[in-house]
Amino acid sequence: MKKWMKRISVIVVLLVLVVMSGIFGYRKTHSVKKTEGDTIVKENVKVITEETDKQPVSVKEDSIIFNSNPRYKEGDVIVSGITSSSPDGYIRKVTKIEKQGGKYIIKTEPAVLTDVFEKAHIYKRIKLTENSNEATSYIVENAEFNSDVTQFHGQLCKENDNDDETEYMYSKSFEETEDPVTISGEAGISIWVEVEIDIAHGEIECGIVARTKEGAKAELECSKSYSKELEKNLLKKKLPHIEFAVAGVPIVVTNQLEIDAGAEMNLEGNIDTSYELTAETTLGFQYSSKTGKVKEIKKIDSNSDGLVWSTVSISGDASVGPTIHLITKLYGASGADISAGISGKIEGEAKASTKEDLDGYAGSLDLSLNPEIQGEVIVDTPIFDKNLLTQNLFEKELEPLWSKHWESSANWQEDLNWQEKDNSEKSENQTKTVAYSNEYFEVEVPESWEGHWSVTERDNTMNGIPSTVYIFSHDSEEEEGGAAEIYVLDMSDTSRPLSHYGRMLPDYCEDIGVTSFGSYDVLMLEVANGFFYDGGGKITLK
Repeated sequence: MKKWMKRISVIVVLLVLVVMSGIFGYRKTHSVKKTEGDTIVKENVKVITEETDKQPVSVKEDSIIFNSNPRYKEGDVIVSGITSSSPDGYIRKVTKIEKQGGKYIIKTEPAVLTDVFEKAHIYKRIKLTENSNEATSYIVENAEFNSDVTQFHGQLCKENDNDDETEYMYSKSFEETEDPVTISGEAGISIWVEVEIDIAHGEIECGIVARTKEGAKAELECSKSYSKELEKNLLKKKLPHIEFAVAGVPIVVTNQLEIDAGAEMNLEGNIDTSYELTAETTLGFQYSSKTGKVKEIKKIDSNSDGLVWSTVSISGDASVGPTIHLITKLYGASGADISAGISGKIEGEAKASTKEDLDGYAGSLDLSLNPEIQGEVIVDTPIFDKNLLTQNLFEKELEPLWSKHWESSANWQEDLNWQEKDNSEKSENQTKTVAYSNEYFEVEVPESWEGHWSVTERDNTMNGIPSTVYIFSHDSEEEEGGAAEIYVLDMSDTSRPLSHYGRMLPDYCEDIGVTSFGSYDVLMLEVANGFFYDGGGKITLK
């Protein structure tokens, strides 16, 4: 009997050892490190990475399927990094475990970060590149909650020694033509995504910020009355996912980038306007579970000389500029959808004028560079907090970054009507008729010149640059004769230096202006008593 008792005792001990070994083995295989610095991970958190032995064969919206028993139990929280079955990662809570046809079906529901961490302060700053491998993290010991958005903002904007680079990570040039409109230019941008998460006592304070440095050139040319919106997609790119670990728990950040160029016009006449600028923007949000409120973070600093414009005639408004669109999420589930752009806008009424006390134009215009931002907190699936819902950001319109009001004079309305009135007064003494017209300009001469004037054309093309010279002359019996040469140059090839065009012209040519279509510059050289003097011929560009 004693021998049997000894044998039973040995068997019991062995069984206890086997059970304990299984328990410890399970913990060793499935549990993550519970603490790291000031970070505490909850005991029931299980992690899946590419290195995990037992990989899911399928991940569905409400379940995870394994070929063998993963040894999870109800209430466990599963955090997955980037794997072949879950490219965005996920956070799930186990609600039920079933075995069907030799497979283990783990029923799940969404879980949030406070289900994973007992305490944590996480800061990650990521520079978005083609491979997205440049990241800097800051771990703050003994961190306390900070509800002041300005301090949170300041922390997100920590400087990095490599931030002052001159080359942009993403850049695109563009030109889009839809007769009679052409928009052109280039846009370049570098982007840093910054994520901060504070967790303590079941509460979370978190935020996502996109900080950008960008440069842009944009030009709008419209040769006649037009009312429409134009948009061209320059770049649409799903960037590589970023994964980093906090106390063994994988955090996954997904990013998608778009760059667009657009214009909006509602005008009569024609316009050519352009601008260049550099800017730094900081846009995002902060959320606190204590208050249940979202605070927006927005800051825009820009540098520009403002709009440059030229016109023959305009009435209405027009705007042009590129837009950056960035979607950043944790686990592809919750995050921020942010769009930012700066558009150049011109609005008012103006036209070319020959009135002596004006600088070539009559009218009144309002010019501005305007920030255009939109944002949204996205909650496809809760990650930060179950009470955080999808909501809009940046609904308040921002003030212009640059603005200018231009008037030809205090009596600009009279300036607009001056040319028509002046011509009518002249017509009482001397009637002019359109005597010559081509695609670039038309010429009026006094009726008294009939039979005493002429025009000839000469090809002036040099080095592949199209050019024509129009020679006007008159020889009246009542006055001394004169002449003028009108030079029309195709200056559309901006890669050529101006000196190439200058060699095609005689000295002392007067620049009349540029036609409202294409890039045809028109210049004049008066000979003898001239042709286009006051009371003589009159040239009007088209």
